[in-house]
Parts: sequence; C-alpha cells; structure tokens
Amino acid sequence: MADQVTFGPSGKPVTAVRFSYAKNYGDQYELYAYVSEMTTDSAKLEMKKRMGPTNYTGHKKEGTFTLSGEQVKALIDILARYDLEAWSKLPYGSYSSGPSRSLMVYSGDAFLYDIMWSAKFPKTLPPQEDIMYAELFNFFNAIVAVEPEWEEVRGPDLEDPRDNPAYKVRTITWFGKERKLVPGTGTTHTDGSYATIDYEGLSWWVEEGFVGRWIPNGSQTQNMFSPFNEPDPKMQESELTIQADGSVTFIYRGETWLGHVDKTRKVESRVGFSVFRNFEARPCEVAYSDKDSYQNITISCFPGPVPEPQFPPIFINMNKAE
Repeated sequence: MADQVTFGPSGKPVTAVRFSYAKNYGDQYELYAYVSEMTTDSAKLEMKKRMGPTNYTGHKKEGTFTLSGEQVKALIDILARYDLEAWSKLPYGSYSSGPSRSLMVYSGDAFLYDIMWSAKFPKTLPPQEDIMYAELFNFFNAIVAVEPEWEEVRGPDLEDPRDNPAYKVRTITWFGKERKLVPGTGTTHTDGSYATIDYEGLSWWVEEGFVGRWIPNGSQTQNMFSPFNEPDPKMQESELTIQADGSVTFIYRGETWLGHVDKTRKVESRVGFSVFRNFEARPCEVAYSDKDSYQNITISCFPGPVPEPQFPPIFINMNKAE
C-alpha cells in the first residue's frame, strides 16, 4: 500500500503542489503545474504550457500525466532542499522585476507553504530562490520534452544560476585598466555588459577622465526637433562642466541646470546624470564615440512616458574644451 508523502518540520502529509512560472508576464513563455493525489507510488499532474506571445502566434498545450514514484520523490527532494516555511513568511511587495513565479504546497485543503510571486527574498549570491525555481521549472519541463503531442511548446531548460559567471568575481579591461565587476550584476549578459564596475571607493568619473568642460562642436547650429529644421543660434550658448566631486553644471541654450553624475558605473558606452532647475528635473545620458575617451560626446535628455513630466527633448554634440 502506498504511503503518504511528507517532508519538512511539520510532519504533515503533502497532498498537492501548485507551481507557476511566467517570463515577460507570460508573453515569452509560461508553465503551470498542479500535482495532486500524491503518494509515494504516484501522483496526478495537470500541466499547461505556452511558448511565444499570448496572441495567435503563440502555442499553448495542456494535459494530464501520471507521475511515477521516482518522479514524486524527485519533486519532493527539490522542495526539501529549501526552507519553504521561512520563505512563506517573507514580506512581499506590489510588483516583481523578474519572472512571475509562485509555489504553493498543500496538506488537504490547507496551505503548508505559500510563497508569493512578489516575495522579498534574502540577498544571496546566487539567489537561492532562483536555484529552486529553476530546478522546479526544469523538472516539469523535462516531462513534456519527450511527449510528441507537446512539440510546439517545447523549450530549453532554465540555466542553473550557480553556473552563471556573473555571481563570481570577474574582471574587464576598462579605460585602460583592469577593473572588477560587482558579483550578481549584469547577470543576463555573459560578456559583462551592464554589470556594475567596482571602483573600490574611487570616483569613476575621475578615473575615466569624465571631468572637465565641454562646448558645442560648432556643427550643430540647427534645432533637430524643429519640423522646419530652422537655425537655432542659442544652441551655441551651451556648456557642460563636470567637477572632481561629480557635480554637474549644464548650460543649455543659456539656461543653467545643476546636478550630479550617476554614482554607479555600468559596463556600457554611456553614462548618466540628472540636473535640476526651478523644481524641474532633466534625466540625461552622455554617449561617447571614442573608446576610452570623453573627448567627443553627445548629450541627450528625453522625457519618460506619460504620466512622467514632459519637456522638449535635448540633443547636442559637444567636444571637450579643457
């Protein structure tokens, strides 16, 4: 006779497991699994999976499977590796920046563990919750990977976060020097793009030479945002000054804006600063055309989407004067 399934400190029988995982709000892929009638010999699995957008171009499949005793044990082994009781008590927010994912474990009609999709997990490298969710996703993904009728919704397994080099110490050559990257940043790019550079207490803008004064390069005498592209002599009344303390003075068409460069430096060919004037703010980016040099730059300041404050865009090419 089959035995009840148990794990964890409660000692209560586990009768069902509900798991969901969606990427890009389900518009890239989505997997839903509900395991019930659990014993040490078998269980019932109801599963839905979609690959591709939620519109007519995506593919969706749902069906029912019978799990073997070995598969039930493999599922329970995954769950038992993590402190689900503590995770069920975590605070949670109103949104999550990563994939939408949740886990519920039942004993009869009651929850044993309920981990919210927006739970705020403790910070670990790599994140323990990412490891667990990847293991669960891959467990269910493997079941449909061999089913002929599920071919349209087959997809790759999730990568194990423990294999991601972004969670280890990495270095790059940046502006002529070896720099460390902050572990756990730039996790979606194997080449280090968008990872945070560790300047070890030094000011990145000083180290990279982003200090000095820039003026219009003389070629930009027209307003590119005008429908008639009329001459704009006020464009020459512009200037950017970056001090060694990171303070910014941005004079644009004769108006002075004050602010500070972004204190975090990421691996990308642009940097940011924010400036203020008369209680108005302008978030700006500086792109540099020459590798490892701020000699020639382009400043762009664009408003965000409504309801963020709107303003005429700023776009100007400048050369370093001193």
